[in-house]
Amino acid sequence: MSAPKQRAEMNQTLLGATNCTGSSPNELSNSVKRFQVIVSLITLALGLVLNVAALWSLCLKFKKWTVSAIYMTNLIISDVLLLFSLPFKTYAYQTEEWPLGLGFCKFLESLYYVNMYTSILITTLISVDRYIAIKHPFLAGTIRSPKKTVIGCVVVWIIIWSCCIYIYSKESSQNCFYNHSSSVWKPTTVATVQSIFLITALIMIFCSARIIQTLQRNGTLNTEKKDNSKSVKIVLSNLLTFLVCFTPYHVGILLYFAARNCWVPGSYTVPLRNFLQICLCLANVNCVLDALYYYFVINEFWKSSRKSLRATSQIVKLN
Repeated sequence: MSAPKQRAEMNQTLLGATNCTGSSPNELSNSVKRFQVIVSLITLALGLVLNVAALWSLCLKFKKWTVSAIYMTNLIISDVLLLFSLPFKTYAYQTEEWPLGLGFCKFLESLYYVNMYTSILITTLISVDRYIAIKHPFLAGTIRSPKKTVIGCVVVWIIIWSCCIYIYSKESSQNCFYNHSSSVWKPTTVATVQSIFLITALIMIFCSARIIQTLQRNGTLNTEKKDNSKSVKIVLSNLLTFLVCFTPYHVGILLYFAARNCWVPGSYTVPLRNFLQICLCLANVNCVLDALYYYFVINEFWKSSRKSLRATSQIVKLN
Protein backbone atom coordinates (compact mmCIF):
# COMPACT_ATOMS: atom_id res chain seq x y z
CA MET A 1 0.00 0.00 0.00
CA SER A 2 1.35 3.47 -0.92
CA ALA A 3 2.37 5.95 1.77
CA PRO A 4 -0.28 8.60 0.86
CA LYS A 5 -3.05 5.98 1.02
CA GLN A 6 -1.79 4.71 4.40
CA ARG A 7 -1.73 8.30 5.66
CA ALA A 8 -5.30 8.91 4.45
CA GLU A 9 -6.53 5.74 6.17
CA MET A 10 -4.77 6.67 9.40
CA ASN A 11 -6.30 10.18 9.26
CA GLN A 12 -9.74 8.67 8.78
CA THR A 13 -9.24 6.41 11.81
CA LEU A 14 -8.07 9.35 13.93
CA LEU A 15 -11.06 11.40 12.87
CA GLY A 16 -13.39 8.70 14.16
CA ALA A 17 -16.08 9.30 11.56
CA THR A 18 -17.59 7.43 8.66
CA ASN A 19 -16.33 8.67 5.30
CA CYS A 20 -19.07 7.94 2.79
CA THR A 21 -16.97 8.71 -0.25
CA GLY A 22 -13.60 7.31 0.77
CA SER A 23 -12.02 10.71 0.13
CA SER A 24 -9.37 12.23 2.36
CA PRO A 25 -10.91 14.17 5.31
CA ASN A 26 -8.91 17.28 4.37
CA GLU A 27 -9.63 17.15 0.64
CA LEU A 28 -10.49 20.58 -0.75
CA SER A 29 -10.72 21.78 -4.31
CA ASN A 30 -7.82 23.91 -5.58
CA SER A 31 -10.20 26.81 -6.22
CA VAL A 32 -11.33 26.75 -2.56
CA LYS A 33 -7.70 26.67 -1.38
CA ARG A 34 -6.92 29.71 -3.55
CA PHE A 35 -10.06 31.42 -2.24
CA GLN A 36 -8.89 30.74 1.33
CA VAL A 37 -5.50 32.29 0.68
CA ILE A 38 -6.87 35.43 -1.01
CA VAL A 39 -9.68 36.11 1.48
CA SER A 40 -7.50 35.30 4.52
CA LEU A 41 -4.69 37.64 3.42
CA ILE A 42 -7.14 40.49 2.72
CA THR A 43 -8.94 39.86 6.02
CA LEU A 44 -5.63 39.76 7.91
CA ALA A 45 -4.29 42.99 6.39
CA LEU A 46 -7.50 45.02 6.69
CA GLY A 47 -8.45 43.49 10.03
CA LEU A 48 -5.16 44.32 11.73
CA VAL A 49 -5.06 47.90 10.42
CA LEU A 50 -8.69 48.65 11.27
CA ASN A 51 -8.66 46.96 14.69
CA VAL A 52 -5.46 48.73 15.73
CA ALA A 53 -6.96 52.04 14.52
CA ALA A 54 -10.15 51.33 16.47
CA LEU A 55 -8.17 50.48 19.62
CA TRP A 56 -6.10 53.64 19.24
CA SER A 57 -9.26 55.76 18.83
CA LEU A 58 -10.80 54.02 21.83
CA CYS A 59 -7.82 54.78 24.07
CA LEU A 60 -7.58 58.35 22.80
CA LYS A 61 -11.22 59.40 22.95
CA PHE A 62 -12.58 57.46 25.95
CA LYS A 63 -11.16 59.15 29.02
CA LYS A 64 -12.43 56.44 31.38
CA TRP A 65 -13.45 52.77 31.20
CA THR A 66 -17.14 52.91 30.46
CA VAL A 67 -19.33 49.86 29.85
CA SER A 68 -19.16 50.39 26.07
CA ALA A 69 -15.38 50.86 26.11
CA ILE A 70 -14.87 47.59 28.02
CA TYR A 71 -17.06 45.62 25.63
CA MET A 72 -15.37 47.07 22.54
CA THR A 73 -11.89 46.47 23.95
CA ASN A 74 -12.71 42.81 24.57
CA LEU A 75 -14.08 42.43 21.05
CA ILE A 76 -11.01 44.07 19.50
CA ILE A 77 -8.70 41.76 21.49
CA SER A 78 -10.78 38.77 20.42
CA ASP A 79 -10.63 39.77 16.74
CA VAL A 80 -6.88 40.46 16.82
CA LEU A 81 -6.16 37.05 18.36
CA LEU A 82 -8.26 35.33 15.69
CA LEU A 83 -6.41 37.29 12.99
CA PHE A 84 -3.10 36.06 14.45
CA SER A 85 -4.13 32.46 13.77
CA LEU A 86 -5.32 33.10 10.19
CA PRO A 87 -1.97 32.81 8.33
CA PHE A 88 -1.23 29.53 10.15
CA LYS A 89 -4.67 28.16 9.26
CA THR A 90 -4.15 29.09 5.62
CA TYR A 91 -0.72 27.48 5.62
CA ALA A 92 -2.07 24.29 7.23
CA TYR A 93 -4.48 23.75 4.33
CA GLN A 94 -1.71 24.24 1.78
CA THR A 95 0.61 21.57 3.21
CA GLU A 96 0.23 17.82 3.64
CA GLU A 97 2.04 17.67 6.98
CA TRP A 98 2.11 20.19 9.83
CA PRO A 99 5.75 20.95 10.76
CA LEU A 100 5.30 23.21 13.80
CA GLY A 101 4.42 20.66 16.46
CA LEU A 102 1.34 19.38 18.28
CA GLY A 103 1.39 21.91 21.13
CA PHE A 104 1.49 24.95 18.85
CA CYS A 105 -1.26 23.43 16.70
CA LYS A 106 -3.52 22.96 19.74
CA PHE A 107 -2.88 26.57 20.75
CA LEU A 108 -3.69 27.92 17.27
CA GLU A 109 -6.85 25.86 16.86
CA SER A 110 -8.13 26.90 20.27
CA LEU A 111 -7.20 30.51 19.53
CA TYR A 112 -9.16 30.45 16.27
CA TYR A 113 -12.37 28.85 17.53
CA VAL A 114 -12.25 30.48 20.98
CA ASN A 115 -12.25 33.96 19.53
CA MET A 116 -15.01 33.23 17.05
CA TYR A 117 -17.43 32.27 19.83
CA THR A 118 -16.09 34.89 22.22
CA SER A 119 -16.98 37.47 19.58
CA ILE A 120 -20.47 35.96 19.17
CA LEU A 121 -21.21 36.01 22.91
CA ILE A 122 -19.77 39.46 23.64
CA THR A 123 -21.62 40.94 20.65
CA THR A 124 -24.80 39.46 22.14
CA LEU A 125 -23.99 40.97 25.55
CA ILE A 126 -23.55 44.37 23.88
CA SER A 127 -26.95 44.03 22.23
CA VAL A 128 -28.60 43.11 25.55
CA ASP A 129 -26.80 45.96 27.33
CA ARG A 130 -27.94 48.45 24.68
CA TYR A 131 -31.49 47.13 24.91
CA ILE A 132 -31.57 47.59 28.69
CA ALA A 133 -30.05 51.09 28.47
CA ILE A 134 -32.57 52.29 25.88
CA LYS A 135 -35.71 50.34 26.76
CA HIS A 136 -35.33 50.24 30.56
CA PRO A 137 -33.15 53.26 31.53
CA PHE A 138 -34.11 53.17 35.24
CA LEU A 139 -33.19 49.49 35.51
CA ALA A 140 -29.95 50.17 33.64
CA GLY A 141 -28.83 52.53 36.37
CA THR A 142 -28.85 49.71 38.91
CA ILE A 143 -27.51 46.74 36.90
CA ARG A 144 -25.05 48.37 34.46
CA SER A 145 -21.55 49.17 35.71
CA PRO A 146 -17.96 48.80 34.44
CA LYS A 147 -17.19 46.28 37.20
CA LYS A 148 -20.11 44.01 36.26
CA THR A 149 -19.16 44.31 32.59
CA VAL A 150 -15.60 43.18 33.32
CA ILE A 151 -16.91 40.21 35.30
CA GLY A 152 -19.27 39.27 32.46
CA CYS A 153 -16.50 39.40 29.87
CA VAL A 154 -14.12 37.38 32.04
CA VAL A 155 -16.79 34.69 32.52
CA VAL A 156 -17.29 34.49 28.74
CA TRP A 157 -13.54 34.10 28.13
CA ILE A 158 -13.19 31.38 30.77
CA ILE A 159 -16.20 29.37 29.54
CA ILE A 160 -15.23 29.51 25.85
CA TRP A 161 -11.55 28.74 26.48
CA SER A 162 -12.44 25.78 28.69
CA CYS A 163 -14.82 24.30 26.11
CA CYS A 164 -12.57 24.84 23.11
CA ILE A 165 -9.41 23.46 24.72
CA TYR A 166 -11.36 20.27 25.46
CA ILE A 167 -13.09 20.00 22.09
CA TYR A 168 -10.19 20.89 19.79
CA SER A 169 -7.72 18.45 21.31
CA LYS A 170 -5.53 16.83 18.69
CA GLU A 171 -4.66 13.15 18.58
CA SER A 172 -1.98 13.57 15.92
CA SER A 173 0.54 16.28 15.12
CA GLN A 174 0.48 15.42 11.42
CA ASN A 175 -2.31 17.85 10.51
CA CYS A 176 -3.59 21.12 11.91
CA PHE A 177 -7.01 22.79 11.59
CA TYR A 178 -8.45 19.56 10.20
CA ASN A 179 -8.56 15.95 11.40
CA HIS A 180 -9.80 17.14 14.78
CA SER A 181 -10.46 14.65 17.53
CA SER A 182 -13.70 12.70 17.24
CA SER A 183 -15.28 14.82 20.02
CA VAL A 184 -15.60 17.75 17.59
CA TRP A 185 -18.21 15.97 15.49
CA LYS A 186 -20.15 14.26 18.27
CA PRO A 187 -23.91 14.96 18.03
CA THR A 188 -23.86 16.59 21.48
CA THR A 189 -21.03 18.95 20.49
CA VAL A 190 -22.68 19.94 17.20
CA ALA A 191 -26.04 20.40 18.95
CA THR A 192 -24.41 22.60 21.63
CA VAL A 193 -22.68 24.80 19.06
CA GLN A 194 -25.88 25.18 17.03
CA SER A 195 -27.90 25.96 20.17
CA ILE A 196 -25.46 28.67 21.25
CA PHE A 197 -25.65 30.35 17.86
CA LEU A 198 -29.44 30.02 17.55
CA ILE A 199 -30.06 31.44 21.04
CA THR A 200 -27.64 34.34 20.54
CA ALA A 201 -29.10 35.11 17.08
CA LEU A 202 -32.65 35.20 18.49
CA ILE A 203 -31.52 37.46 21.35
CA MET A 204 -29.78 39.78 18.86
CA ILE A 205 -32.86 39.96 16.63
CA PHE A 206 -35.23 40.62 19.55
CA CYS A 207 -33.04 43.28 21.19
CA SER A 208 -32.25 45.02 17.90
CA ALA A 209 -35.91 45.08 16.83
CA ARG A 210 -37.02 46.55 20.17
CA ILE A 211 -34.22 49.13 20.15
CA ILE A 212 -35.03 50.26 16.61
CA GLN A 213 -38.74 50.44 17.47
CA THR A 214 -38.03 52.59 20.52
CA LEU A 215 -35.63 54.93 18.70
CA GLN A 216 -38.03 55.47 15.81
CA ARG A 217 -40.87 56.24 18.21
CA ASN A 218 -38.86 58.76 20.25
CA GLY A 219 -37.47 62.10 19.19
CA THR A 220 -39.62 65.07 18.34
CA LEU A 221 -36.93 67.63 17.44
CA ASN A 222 -35.08 67.46 14.12
CA THR A 223 -31.75 66.98 15.87
CA GLU A 224 -33.16 64.09 17.91
CA LYS A 225 -34.59 62.46 14.80
CA LYS A 226 -31.22 62.76 13.08
CA ASP A 227 -29.36 61.26 16.05
CA ASN A 228 -31.89 58.45 16.38
CA SER A 229 -31.62 57.71 12.67
CA LYS A 230 -27.85 57.27 13.04
CA SER A 231 -28.37 55.01 16.05
CA VAL A 232 -30.85 52.88 14.11
CA LYS A 233 -28.33 52.45 11.31
CA ILE A 234 -25.64 51.39 13.81
CA VAL A 235 -27.90 48.81 15.46
CA LEU A 236 -29.15 47.46 12.13
CA SER A 237 -25.66 47.21 10.61
CA ASN A 238 -24.42 45.36 13.70
CA LEU A 239 -27.27 42.84 13.47
CA LEU A 240 -26.80 42.28 9.73
CA THR A 241 -23.05 41.82 10.16
CA PHE A 242 -23.67 39.20 12.83
CA LEU A 243 -26.22 37.25 10.78
CA VAL A 244 -24.42 37.48 7.42
CA CYS A 245 -21.05 36.39 8.84
CA PHE A 246 -22.10 33.59 11.19
CA THR A 247 -25.32 32.09 9.81
CA PRO A 248 -23.80 30.43 6.69
CA TYR A 249 -21.02 28.86 8.81
CA HIS A 250 -23.48 27.23 11.21
CA VAL A 251 -25.65 26.05 8.33
CA GLY A 252 -22.48 24.59 6.79
CA ILE A 253 -21.68 22.72 10.02
CA LEU A 254 -25.12 21.09 9.99
CA LEU A 255 -24.89 20.09 6.33
CA TYR A 256 -21.37 18.69 6.64
CA PHE A 257 -22.34 16.85 9.83
CA ALA A 258 -25.18 15.21 7.87
CA ALA A 259 -22.75 14.24 5.11
CA ARG A 260 -20.24 12.73 7.56
CA ASN A 261 -22.99 10.58 9.01
CA CYS A 262 -24.16 9.48 5.54
CA TRP A 263 -27.56 11.16 5.92
CA VAL A 264 -27.11 12.62 2.43
CA PRO A 265 -25.63 10.97 -0.69
CA GLY A 266 -21.87 10.44 -0.47
CA SER A 267 -21.23 12.57 -3.55
CA TYR A 268 -22.16 15.66 -1.49
CA THR A 269 -19.43 15.18 1.15
CA VAL A 270 -16.59 16.95 -0.65
CA PRO A 271 -18.75 19.85 -1.97
CA LEU A 272 -20.16 20.39 1.51
CA ARG A 273 -16.65 20.38 2.98
CA ASN A 274 -15.70 23.03 0.42
CA PHE A 275 -18.83 25.01 1.29
CA LEU A 276 -17.99 24.87 5.01
CA GLN A 277 -14.49 26.26 4.41
CA ILE A 278 -15.88 29.11 2.28
CA CYS A 279 -18.35 29.90 5.09
CA LEU A 280 -15.46 29.96 7.58
CA CYS A 281 -13.72 32.58 5.43
CA LEU A 282 -16.93 34.63 5.48
CA ALA A 283 -17.09 34.30 9.28
CA ASN A 284 -13.52 35.63 9.50
CA VAL A 285 -14.54 38.77 7.57
CA ASN A 286 -16.49 39.66 10.73
CA CYS A 287 -13.16 40.90 12.17
CA VAL A 288 -12.98 43.58 9.47
CA LEU A 289 -16.66 44.58 9.64
CA ASP A 290 -16.51 44.73 13.45
CA ALA A 291 -13.56 47.13 13.29
CA LEU A 292 -15.46 49.43 10.94
CA TYR A 293 -18.40 49.31 13.35
CA TYR A 294 -16.20 50.15 16.38
CA TYR A 295 -14.61 53.07 14.57
CA PHE A 296 -18.01 54.48 13.56
CA VAL A 297 -19.41 54.11 17.08
CA ILE A 298 -16.34 55.72 18.67
CA ASN A 299 -16.47 58.69 16.30
CA GLU A 300 -20.19 59.16 16.91
CA PHE A 301 -19.56 59.07 20.66
CA TRP A 302 -16.76 61.59 20.28
CA LYS A 303 -18.92 63.96 18.22
CA SER A 304 -21.80 63.79 20.71
CA SER A 305 -19.38 64.39 23.61
CA ARG A 306 -17.95 67.46 21.90
CA LYS A 307 -21.46 68.81 21.26
CA SER A 308 -22.29 68.36 24.95
CA LEU A 309 -19.09 70.15 25.98
CA ARG A 310 -19.85 73.08 23.63
CA ALA A 311 -23.41 73.35 24.99
CA THR A 312 -22.13 73.30 28.57
CA SER A 313 -19.52 75.98 27.86
CA GLN A 314 -22.13 78.22 26.24
CA ILE A 315 -24.41 77.88 29.27
CA VAL A 316 -21.50 78.78 31.57
CA LYS A 317 -20.69 81.85 29.47
CA LEU A 318 -24.32 83.02 29.51
CA ASN A 319 -24.43 82.69 33.29
